[in-house]
Amino acid sequence: MSYSNQVKQASALILINFKAFPKRIISSFVTILSIACVSAVILSVLAMTEGMMKTLARTGLDNTVLVMRAGAVSELQSVMFPMEVNLLKNHQQVVRDQNDKSIFSAEMFVNAEYKTTQVNGAEESQSLALRGISDNTFRFRPNFHMISGNKFKTGLRELIIGQAIARRMPELTVGSLLTLGGTQWKIAGVFSDNNSVFESELWADIGVVQSDYQRGTTVQSVRLAVKNNTDLATLNQQWQADPRLNVRIIEEKQFFAEQGKSLTRLIRWVGFPVAIVMAFGAIIAALNTMYAAIAARSKEIATQKAMGFSPMAISSAIISEALLLAIAGAVLGILPLYLLFDGWTAATQNANSLSQMMFNFEMTAKIIGQTLLFSIVIGLLGGMLPAIKAMRLSVTLALRDS
Repeated sequence: MSYSNQVKQASALILINFKAFPKRIISSFVTILSIACVSAVILSVLAMTEGMMKTLARTGLDNTVLVMRAGAVSELQSVMFPMEVNLLKNHQQVVRDQNDKSIFSAEMFVNAEYKTTQVNGAEESQSLALRGISDNTFRFRPNFHMISGNKFKTGLRELIIGQAIARRMPELTVGSLLTLGGTQWKIAGVFSDNNSVFESELWADIGVVQSDYQRGTTVQSVRLAVKNNTDLATLNQQWQADPRLNVRIIEEKQFFAEQGKSLTRLIRWVGFPVAIVMAFGAIIAALNTMYAAIAARSKEIATQKAMGFSPMAISSAIISEALLLAIAGAVLGILPLYLLFDGWTAATQNANSLSQMMFNFEMTAKIIGQTLLFSIVIGLLGGMLPAIKAMRLSVTLALRDS
């Protein structure tokens, strides 16, 4: 038989299977549901990692370096003194404004214990990132924008909160009070910053934060705007050789990119093994479904062979049915998740800062396509062995057993 005839036969049988598929949905429901669960887990893991990476990728500026204490992997672990800040900001490679003042920002970063009272009267606490800033900080936040309220006033226990926190904790509104540790703060406003990681932070006057957390005049980090031709490796060597300094420098973008890798690695280590185990279960469910279909339709398959349909055409019809089950399961898993959770704000514990980081689920066309492809592979694996069995089915035995 020519190849073109085999293709025509396969197309005809596939069309017949597609038309009869609605009648077999109930008997195939376990397989569809299994694949839907796998698709939902895969899409959730991919959407979480995509959301985190995009949040962190939006954070940081070009030609901006972050300076911390040598050996510190996060701002929380760092401490710097005023003398060091003065030496850093006056370096010749630091950009100066029209008033010949260095463009820099010295900032505090602490974990603030946020306490709430539950309905039953019990207290619940969680860790939020509190950043002490000055007006200089806003020079490094070109996407900063006040959504509601106003900026905090210098010297007062007022703060502004990122919109990611506002979405995640709707009880935190402009004008309300929140307790951080044992101190009450007033929320002066809500800000946005292009969905960056800074939207997961509380910002307040650095002097008040230093006083409340008994840090004296120390800071956690310094941001510096450096000239375009700056060789960071050389600059780092110069500062390491200076006995008055004990610091490390890193590009701000690189710093947040490295944090993103550690966070997403943990999610993948937990999520993907679960998805793989579930995928094996879905493949077994698909195998059972397709073997049952062959057993129930053995007379039909034998008749098709007797009529002259080739084994290739019959096996193609079996595999196409398995793929159809996989696609139906994928749609059942992907569509509700996309409609309910695309853009949804979630929170995770940042292992470096030990505070919560908010991010949005990002269900892009790329990761939806990857999830669909994974489901199709499950269907293909689940249909191959039954297809081989159908090809080898004896016409005589099938007709006699029926």
